[in-house]
Amino acid sequence: MMETTVRGMTDALLLTASEMQAAGDSLHEKQVLELNSKLAEGRLTVAFCGHFSAGKSTLVNRLCGAQLLPSSPIPTSANVVAIRGGETAKASVVSIKNGEHVSVDIPLEQLDEYCKDGENIESVSIYYPTERLGNHTVLLDTPGIDSTDDAHRMSTESALHLADVVFYVMDYNHVQSEINFAFAKQLKDWGKPLYFIVNQIDKHRDRELSFEQYRKSVEEAFQAWHLEPAGIVYLSLRQPDHPHQEWEQLELLLSQLAAEKVPLAAYSVDASLRHLVVEHEKWWDMRDEPERERLIAEAGGEEAAAKVKEEMAQLEAEKYRLAAEPDRIRTELRRSVQSLLDNAIITPAPLRDKAHVFLESRKPGFKAGLLFAGAKTAAEQERRLETFRTEFASQVNAAVDWHVKDMLRKAAEKVGYPAERIEPELIASLSWQPEPQWLVESVNTGATFGNEYTMVYTREIAAEVKLIYRKHAFDIIDVLVEFVTAASKTAAEEAAAQLAGLGSQAGALAQLAALAQRAAAHAAQLAAALPPRVQRPALPAPRAA
Repeated sequence: MMETTVRGMTDALLLTASEMQAAGDSLHEKQVLELNSKLAEGRLTVAFCGHFSAGKSTLVNRLCGAQLLPSSPIPTSANVVAIRGGETAKASVVSIKNGEHVSVDIPLEQLDEYCKDGENIESVSIYYPTERLGNHTVLLDTPGIDSTDDAHRMSTESALHLADVVFYVMDYNHVQSEINFAFAKQLKDWGKPLYFIVNQIDKHRDRELSFEQYRKSVEEAFQAWHLEPAGIVYLSLRQPDHPHQEWEQLELLLSQLAAEKVPLAAYSVDASLRHLVVEHEKWWDMRDEPERERLIAEAGGEEAAAKVKEEMAQLEAEKYRLAAEPDRIRTELRRSVQSLLDNAIITPAPLRDKAHVFLESRKPGFKAGLLFAGAKTAAEQERRLETFRTEFASQVNAAVDWHVKDMLRKAAEKVGYPAERIEPELIASLSWQPEPQWLVESVNTGATFGNEYTMVYTREIAAEVKLIYRKHAFDIIDVLVEFVTAASKTAAEEAAAQLAGLGSQAGALAQLAALAQRAAAHAAQLAAALPPRVQRPALPAPRAA
């Protein structure tokens, strides 16, 4: 399973490096490729960091069993020295000459002299035959984090992306210095497995404070900073037989860590890759910052740019709203008219009774009276028709006509239709009255007259009335929509003119948006390239050998 994890990580590293190269970020591309080389090498990389005076170089020399490092840092531009196990003792120096990398192997004793011209030297690797390192461990010696040389601090931080485990070395008297806490917190946030080494404990004086009390005060200080190292080792390189010396615990700890080199390396490379992606995104932002500032200035400054952006968004939204307004109004008004008509009761029971009386007069063979039957019959038919028509017209007016006209009148006022034209041009066109002939012609003379046909007849004329009002109302709605369309077109042209009036400000904002979009797309590509997050392995704690 771990082999699968490593293979997947290798693919992610190469893909991420390719993305960074395409962006022009050679520094972080190089560091990602270094992670890939480190992963392929298959060794545990242990970095020693701390103050200049903390004794890092002396500690590394003792671990290797030889005087490999001078007491002061080798003056290279990188200022980080990697020590590996090898068959013979030598130093490999990579320098830059005429823009090209040149690697030279030299005897260890010539290293100090060779590195005096440190500006052209990019890296130094030392190889030494020792079981402590073998083919499984690499030690990194870094310059002091308290260096006043920014290049020194940067080289320390840049080298840490290769470290699987960090040992932070502190002077006994400066354990609780703020720079220690700040740097250690940075390592914790990065996700690097971290151990503390308190060196020079021979400076301790029991008459002032017992060693156990001192140890407790150190642990409490780190807890106050929310730092929980995997372990703390106490050393005295000057007094190997010091009673509180924990040299054997350190040696055992390094052996235990080496045994876990594969999962530790996988976790560390994953953490470093994610850290470098974040740093690359910062680099991307810094790269775009001059262009971003220029565009913001072109847009009139950040405050003006924000206002212009808000105004543009409002104008664009208004253009969209205006374009959709005619169809929205047509749909809304038609739906309202249809709902009103569907719920209108045009032929209630009392009116159906009058309709029944009217229909009886239309039966074949209907006669009124004995004398002068023809004239009396016609008069009775006319009387019943007029009675029904009057009641029917009144019901149509109360249930439909008034409500439809009121709805359309309010709709016209709402869309800004000229008030003086509403009644004569719109509402007047909706006037309708049931004509006697229409009521008569609606009768099916072939039907069987009775209560059942009365229900059919009143239902049919009610439906016909609703169709008539629906058609007239929809015609008026179309007139209103034409008016709104013309008004919307004019308003949309005004909005477009306002947008065009923003001129270079709008162009600058569009370019700013494009910058942000490119950054977001690039960040998404990098996020997609990342492998599944590797779980942090359990770390051994220092214990008696």
